[in-house]
Amino acid sequence: MALSVSALDQYLQAVIELQRRVVEGQYTILMEIAQRLAETTRREGRIFLFGTGHSHLLAEEGFYRAGGLANVVPILTEHLMLHHLPALGSRLERTPDLADMILDRYAPEPGEILFVFSNSGVNRLPVEMALRGRDRELFVVGVSSFAYALQAPLSDLGLRLDQSVDLALDNGGIPGDALLELEGFPWRVAPSSIVIGALLWNCLVSETARLLVESGITPPIFVSLNVVGAAEHNQALLDKWRPRNIHL
Repeated sequence: MALSVSALDQYLQAVIELQRRVVEGQYTILMEIAQRLAETTRREGRIFLFGTGHSHLLAEEGFYRAGGLANVVPILTEHLMLHHLPALGSRLERTPDLADMILDRYAPEPGEILFVFSNSGVNRLPVEMALRGRDRELFVVGVSSFAYALQAPLSDLGLRLDQSVDLALDNGGIPGDALLELEGFPWRVAPSSIVIGALLWNCLVSETARLLVESGITPPIFVSLNVVGAAEHNQALLDKWRPRNIHL
């Protein structure tokens, strides 16, 4: 009699396979984005990260992070975050004409970079954010599930996120995000978008840092405060970037 495989093992294997497929299948575009990130960092430009719903977790993943870039600015709007009121956030990410109001608060400058994370890739605000970012001459990168976006209903903008950015990354997720089927249960469980989004982001951070080191520039990388010497190192970065990052 065949032994059943635990759901834990099934999810682990599915994510391992997905990680490799997503990174190896988009290697060239990831390297292109990393070059952009390195160039922007050399110019002391900022990198803005935006997402609504659970995708806002990816904006926080890049911010004030041990091993992460100090020039990252998360775009965090409380009413779009889950701890405030989830139903309100779901409504607001479908509400017109919010992107400019949000961007005005952060005052991005032409030539800086904006990442927009949206798993479904169709909700109005993430698409609008990408479009308004490009209007402001930002270089815009979108991260979404291409398969999900192809089947999800479009907003009145009539565009998917991958159609609204300068470069688009596919997180490889399936429609609905939840990855795993369980025998005897009608709905899938265990999403993949945050796991893969964080992987893609940190692949980019890694390559950006390598490119900077290779060109003779010290990457502006935060260090865990539990490491000797980190407090002084981080304070110098905070002194430099605090005036240009409202969350520092």
